[in-house]
Amino acid sequence: MVLTEEERRARKKAADVKYNLKPERKLKQKERNEKPERKLYAKNYRDNTRLKVLQYYSKSLSNNNIPCCRCCGLNSHVDFLDIDHIIGKKQMDSDSELVDIGYSSKLHDALLHKWIIDNNFPDGFQILCKNCNHAKSVPKNNNKCPHEMK
Repeated sequence: MVLTEEERRARKKAADVKYNLKPERKLKQKERNEKPERKLYAKNYRDNTRLKVLQYYSKSLSNNNIPCCRCCGLNSHVDFLDIDHIIGKKQMDSDSELVDIGYSSKLHDALLHKWIIDNNFPDGFQILCKNCNHAKSVPKNNNKCPHEMK
């Protein structure tokens, strides 16, 4: 059965009335979710959780709260640092100890940071700069950064 444009609009309008989804209400909900202060709060939360993780895993190397790369020592800018899975992201899925506490290789970014904090900073992670982290993932380097091969 093919509906005409008028019939389709009438059905949509009836559904909106039935479920109380007036166009103004939809717009207000969207505006509420896009308030600048709400976005700023979410960004600050993500940045703070990331910083906690970077500081924790860097503390033993730097002996202070300044996050740094475990390989080359870069600490000039926090945005250049990554969380590295020491044995590899997919290989950590087979670590029964991590899987038991809810680890999955599908965790990334803010979800991974939150998971790490919620599970008291488990072993298996380190902080690397983006260059060292990428170099480590190149197959010809045998999962080692060129700094480590010297």
